[in-house]
Amino acid sequence: MGLSGSFIVARADRPLTGLGAMRGSGGEPQWWARDGEWQILHVCPTTDPEGTIVSETGAPVLVCHVVDSDFAGVQAASPEGASWRCALSPGMARDYGVPEEWIGDAAEAGERAVAWAREAGLRPDPVALKAVLVAECDPLAEDLVFALVHALGFRFRGGAELEPWAV
Repeated sequence: MGLSGSFIVARADRPLTGLGAMRGSGGEPQWWARDGEWQILHVCPTTDPEGTIVSETGAPVLVCHVVDSDFAGVQAASPEGASWRCALSPGMARDYGVPEEWIGDAAEAGERAVAWAREAGLRPDPVALKAVLVAECDPLAEDLVFALVHALGFRFRGGAELEPWAV
């Protein structure tokens, strides 16, 4: 069995683990890293906190839900309304029965992702982004998540293992 959980990328002035949206998401924090004001948090498992995080931080958010290391459902939103979604490893997502309208068209998702990244103040790589959006996991979908994050312009380095939420 592979990894199932979510990678949440957001800009916040405090650790993402301190956001009410994350504490109420029903998951356990696993791993965390920073890129300036941007943070990435891996939570296993989680409900979808995307809209609440946008409201709470006033900043763009990217959520990648990984399913058994086979594919990832991706959603992005921003306070200004830029949004997009797709599936990483689209062939595997189809095998799981994910509807085609949710998987989306890689070219359209790529255009929206570039616009979202630029609105977020990032410098996306459209060529790398297109390659990620059409790639199949080999062998892990979470590798595609990190390739996506990099293609969008994030430069997370290192990271730290996290303890479960304090009770």
